Amino acid sequence: MKVGDNWLVLGVSARKEADLAEFAQQRDQLTQTMVSSRQNQVFEDYIASVQRRMTEEGKIKIYQNVLATLEESSLR
Repeated sequence: MKVGDNWLVLGVSARKEADLAEFAQQRDQLTQTMVSSRQNQVFEDYIASVQRRMTEEGKIKIYQNVLATLEESSLR
């Protein structure tokens, strides 16, 4: 396997077959976890695009001096 400019040599010492009964038990949970993850990503992308659009339209104003003050107070 190549990592950056270096080569890494791996060896496998044992193999364990997948437990299909265990997978079947956890399938619904795994599916729900992936669906939730995807929904969260779509929502974050939507919020980011709305924020970007509103900033470009001037509906959101970012006051750098207020951010700097908040940052200074959090460092104390």
